[in-house]
Amino acid sequence: MRFRPLIMCRLSLRFFGHCVLSGVSTARIILKRTAPSAGFVRFRFVPMSMTGATVLGALVTLTPGSSAIDIDMECREMLLHLLDTRLTKASIEAIRRDFEHDISLLFPEALS
Repeated sequence: MRFRPLIMCRLSLRFFGHCVLSGVSTARIILKRTAPSAGFVRFRFVPMSMTGATVLGALVTLTPGSSAIDIDMECREMLLHLLDTRLTKASIEAIRRDFEHDISLLFPEALS
């Protein structure tokens, strides 16, 4: 892994932002006292190393309202649990936009 402080800083700031926004959204769902539309979603990620996929899964899991359940490196796919599946498309787009690209730069797929 090559040390890239600017990318790491950007990723950290984006993660912090996601935690704040997702925390507020999760609190709203809890305070409504109605059953959320929770469920499982498959997420295909770009090529990256196993370490990168693990970091991506950890960031998703640490963000309130979402959890990475399984990582399939052969298919480059993650099984996610989302607290609110009505926002699936927006959640996937946010992961792609704010986490996936930077992680793939920090942890590129190893060449065989």
